[in-house]
This record gives sequence, C-alpha cells and structure tokens, in this order.
Amino acid sequence: MKIDTHIHSKFSKDSIMPLEDIIKYSRIENLEAIAISDHDEIGVIEAIKNVEHEGIIVIPAEEVSTTKGHIVALGISEYIKPLQTPQETVDQIHDNGGVAIAAHPYCYYRSGVGDIVRDLDVDAMETKNSRFILGMSNYMSKVVSQKYDIPAIGASDAHFIEGIGSCYTEIPQADSVDEILKYIKKGMTKACGIRTPMKAIIREVIRKKGHRTKPKTE
Repeated sequence: MKIDTHIHSKFSKDSIMPLEDIIKYSRIENLEAIAISDHDEIGVIEAIKNVEHEGIIVIPAEEVSTTKGHIVALGISEYIKPLQTPQETVDQIHDNGGVAIAAHPYCYYRSGVGDIVRDLDVDAMETKNSRFILGMSNYMSKVVSQKYDIPAIGASDAHFIEGIGSCYTEIPQADSVDEILKYIKKGMTKACGIRTPMKAIIREVIRKKGHRTKPKTE
C-alpha cells in the first residue's frame, strides 16, 4: 500500500493547494492514503469532510512546531499546540491516540530536530523527504534510523501539486487509519521515492517570492 504522510494544503501559510486538487492528484499518483499535515493547523480535518475522497484514506494530521523542530502528528483528533518541547509534543500526540513522526530531522534549514531524534519517543522518522537538493539530510536520517531502530518513513512534504507522492511509504494493505498507524508503530514501513522535480521547486520559490513582494492594495 502506497501512502504519503506529509502534504500541505491551503490551510498552511506556505501552500495554496485546494483540497480537491490534492485528492485528484493523489489518485493520479496511485496513493491509497494521504495525510494533509498543515503547519500548526488541523482545520483541514473538518474541511476534508466536504471533499469527495472515495478510494483514498485521509489521515487527520498536523505538522507541529516544537521548540527544537518539526514533528508530524498522524491520526489525531485534537489540535496539538505548538512550541512545546519535542518530548512534550510527542507525549501529547500519544495521549491523543496519534503517531509521532520526526519530519526531515536532519534538514536544519527547515527546522529538523536533529540528533534529538535519537532520544525522543517518536514512532518513526522521515528518511526520504522529497524536498532536498543533494540528499545529505536524508542520508543522515537513514543512518540514524537504522542504527537506533526507528521506523523509516518516505514523504513528499509537498507544498504544490507536482510534489505529491514524489516520496512515499509502502506498508501492508490497510482499510482504516487505525490499521495504518498500527503498521507504522510496528515498523512495517519502507521509505521510497525521489526528489521533487527541481523545475517545480524553482517555480514555487519564484511564486512565493512574488507573493511576498506584491504590494498591498488599499
């Protein structure tokens, strides 16, 4: 089963993707489950109920900003407040019945938790995040994942359509969110995929720069 546990929608400040487009492109990429994990926001949990997504399991999620980096919370039903310590965040995710995944842990310019991941009670860590240039951060994550027996996750971290499914995770076939979380906890995961196309990344950088510099209208 092919899943992407890290996708951003228009509910994130750094993405403009409509939910309908995310679902449509996920089908094209043959994804069977996705997590729309917006930054410190779970408004999408309610919004997704109004979007047709038959055939794709949508996992409630949030990319949580901690005092030391980002952690993806999967399978949550309540908001995880930001700017707690990493372990406090992980504990709150677990108390909420969710799974805690260290997002791009060795990508420091995107707020990875770094070596802290070795001592955190996370359920998994991203060893293949498709938003990279040279891939050193993914390599370091893979080494730590193997050394400390932390389950490996592949995720696109997509902020625009072309990025969805670039990296993904393979797990045994599942019919529900609970089953997916169970397989992740058991380490029954395989990180797969490639880098997001560089042309698409450059185009998105230019779009964001233009958006930031656009003069405000009265």
